[in-house]
Amino acid sequence: MGELILLGVSGSLIGITIFYLLSSLLVKQWVRLDIYQLFLFMAATFLTAIVGEVVLGKLYYLVMGKPLWQYHVWPIHDGYTSALNFITWPVYGFYQYCLHYVLTAKKRQLRAYWLVGLASGLDGPILEILANGFFLLFYQTFYFYYLPNDMRHYTSIQVVPLYMIGGMILTLILKQLRERPPSWLYPIVFYAAGVAFIVTG
Repeated sequence: MGELILLGVSGSLIGITIFYLLSSLLVKQWVRLDIYQLFLFMAATFLTAIVGEVVLGKLYYLVMGKPLWQYHVWPIHDGYTSALNFITWPVYGFYQYCLHYVLTAKKRQLRAYWLVGLASGLDGPILEILANGFFLLFYQTFYFYYLPNDMRHYTSIQVVPLYMIGGMILTLILKQLRERPPSWLYPIVFYAAGVAFIVTG
């Protein structure tokens, strides 16, 4: 377990560093980290994503009669997610924060929810390929394994609509949270709820 957590932390730190440097390069200045907003993005993404992948994964199973993916590292909730995602999903929240910062700085905010969903449908599978590549390189196993072989099991074209749905839901949640007066209760409750979801898995 300790080795898995260490691997998850190291991979997450690499991802955070890459996202931050690329974002800073795009806006030609260091990205300003608003700690409250950053933690809000990370905590909301963690809870939305870890619950969403279980719900959407099971809906896919009900419709298609077989799972689309199975986690190979620390699987919980019938393999639809991983206990290690208490580390990895918040990194996707960090990515979302950087993306929002870059789009705001360039005055190209995606106000339509379907556009945000479309963006998630494109970047999600790319980030999945990178995540699986990292685990295959350092741990010799897939982090999550897609049953279809259309993308060599690293991800699948079939997951794009699910990312689009998840992206729209996450955008709506973040919009509501960011419009409220700042309160550390929000990120704390969201992250704690995500951890509770893992524990019950």
